Amino acid sequence: MIRKMIALDWRSMKVYQIRGLLFPFFAIFVGWAYGSIMVIPVFVLMSSSFAINPFAVEDKGALNNFYLTLPVKRKEIVTGRYALSLLMLFCGIIIGVPFMLITNMFSMSKWYIGFNGIVTVISVTYLLYTLFELFRFPILFKLGYTKGRFWGFILPSMFAGAFFGAFLALSSFPKYAAIGLDFITFASDNMLLVSGGIVVLATGFLILSYNLSVRIYSKREF
Repeated sequence: MIRKMIALDWRSMKVYQIRGLLFPFFAIFVGWAYGSIMVIPVFVLMSSSFAINPFAVEDKGALNNFYLTLPVKRKEIVTGRYALSLLMLFCGIIIGVPFMLITNMFSMSKWYIGFNGIVTVISVTYLLYTLFELFRFPILFKLGYTKGRFWGFILPSMFAGAFFGAFLALSSFPKYAAIGLDFITFASDNMLLVSGGIVVLATGFLILSYNLSVRIYSKREF
């Protein structure tokens, strides 16, 4: 049933799928301008945004009312939406890694971080993704896309932009120019402790987000 819910959500947002063709160009530009290390986070955050589109379709076409006529539980609807989001996460990582390596060939800022460094970037990206989901999904399941898009999508996106902007601004000072590389080097030397700890923390955030969404959507009235 979960696979059917994923398929229904995916088919419901055909109008939005064309945007995926633009993701590589935007990710390459970001990687060229700001460093190839940014490619994986950009790919993941853009691809995971596909999981938001069914919420927009719900408001336009009363998709919730259709889903609730099917022999499915509300928990399965929530699970399907999270499964779609995780699928987009994996797609973003799988596509983002080779694009990161390719972009590094002509990027203005070169990063030679090796396998352990790439694992660190993926783990930090996973943490950012789960922080998004912690705020995004429960709000959208509670309010819907029209009422909840500012709090559940626009505001978290602004915070993510501010975080990346602050990192880039800090890295522009000579004293902190190597702060990102220093962290990756430390994490690479202590991969189980750092990257493993980040993954455990991020998974905790994702579980919390899922449980909140199930509880909220189960009580929502249509």
